[in-house]
Amino acid sequence: ESMAETATAAGAPITTGDTKVLPRGELDGIVVNTTGVGRIEPGTELPADGLSVGDRLLVTGPVGDHGVSLLAERESFGFEAELESDVAPINDLVRAASDAGEVTAATDPTRGGLATALVEFAERSAVGVRLDERAVPIDGATETVADVLGLDPLKIACEGRMVLGVAPDDADDILAAVAEAGATEPAVVGEAVSAHEGRVVLDTGIGERYLTEPSGEQLPRIC
Repeated sequence: ESMAETATAAGAPITTGDTKVLPRGELDGIVVNTTGVGRIEPGTELPADGLSVGDRLLVTGPVGDHGVSLLAERESFGFEAELESDVAPINDLVRAASDAGEVTAATDPTRGGLATALVEFAERSAVGVRLDERAVPIDGATETVADVLGLDPLKIACEGRMVLGVAPDDADDILAAVAEAGATEPAVVGEAVSAHEGRVVLDTGIGERYLTEPSGEQLPRIC
């Protein structure tokens, strides 16, 4: 019923499927494995290399919820936290953002999370990205569990979020539009800058450091 409701909301019919079962202790039960095929109409592409200096970076909701919620379900961790994945259709959010103003770059912060999405933006657009850590929405339970596990929420997978580069004059309108379309706690979290080409600088409020893509244990296979 849940899959049917979501497919209807997304306008994406389910035509076939497959399943796989994981070893005991790793999300015991059946995990549904899906593949989507879509069509991009000419003129509607949202590239990952279109950032210009001054563009604002927007995330459509709290980050890290998906990865942390799945990790916490594994018996080996033994958590009993109130966590819920952010998995959800994003086509309405993309459409709302595009209709509200100029979207110069877009991607989904899946494996590698927000950090990887922003590094890819910086590298492909040949600009620097300055990220305000205090502006990034993170659910309290997600932050707590990530801290216990020694993980950085900025580097944990999301499944129902978008990271958008938007023209500075349109940032407020796009923020309001995605909120009206159903985004929870969307936020402007940074901007493209001329310095630090190809890199992401994280402003922590008490200092700055480079934010890099995760590797090794920061990239658990959860999906």
